[in-house]
Amino acid sequence: MHDPSVCILVLNWNGADDTIECVQSLQNVTYKHVEIVVIDNGSTDDSLQRIEQHFDEIKIIKLESNLFFGGGNNVGLDWAQEHGFDYVVFLNNDTTVEPNFIEPLLSGFDFSQKIGMVAPLMCYSAAPNRIWYGGGRINLWTGVVEHLHIRKDVSVLGADPMITEYITGCCLMMPTKLAVELGGFNLSFKMYGEDVDLSLRTRATGYDLLFAPESKIYHKVSASVGGEFAFSKLKRKLDGLLRIFAAHTRWYQWIPILTCQVLMSFKYLFVFLKNRVSNG
Repeated sequence: MHDPSVCILVLNWNGADDTIECVQSLQNVTYKHVEIVVIDNGSTDDSLQRIEQHFDEIKIIKLESNLFFGGGNNVGLDWAQEHGFDYVVFLNNDTTVEPNFIEPLLSGFDFSQKIGMVAPLMCYSAAPNRIWYGGGRINLWTGVVEHLHIRKDVSVLGADPMITEYITGCCLMMPTKLAVELGGFNLSFKMYGEDVDLSLRTRATGYDLLFAPESKIYHKVSASVGGEFAFSKLKRKLDGLLRIFAAHTRWYQWIPILTCQVLMSFKYLFVFLKNRVSNG
């Protein structure tokens, strides 16, 4: 059997510095049957020109306008399908990767015949041994969507892959055929929530999601919206959550969800204010 081909999609919008650093790390990957594709999402600065100057050998898809996270990645997915790639990786541009991060992701699909998505261990770029994503949990009765082991040391994790409930769109691998059959990302989400929706739709078709800790990347965490605790990020996340609840829950689940979200909002407000004070 031939080694599967992998297309890595990196979405750029006015983020040349991050994208250049991300692609430079991708050029060191040890897996041979891989192609890097940068999708410029209608950038309004000089980032497209800068990326072209740095990487004249990689494929760059140029969009006329900003199609947001889902729309831009869906264009890349269509390109990957047209060119016959077996697997597609959606990767945030504000990440860097370990050279061997592809192989454990591919091996994850041998875990069982019904694996639909595989994700790596994702750590903070500023703290490479501190977990940002170590698996995910979704509770459609409380509305809680969370990363497991967040901010803990990587020593709490074992090496074995494990089934998980949710995979963040920061980095995930899917069979191209399955991603296309599911319609890619839901375009009603502008930013935040697309990955939760895709995780739920993948599981609804009978597939499992897998977290593969032997694959590792590093994430700068919300560089495009001002940081992990930026107020703009919290607003966008709330909008995404409401869209998820509307699409995937029953009306009677909204009562406990809204109650829990009101309580959670006080927690977010406290964390936001604490972070502002600590940053002066």
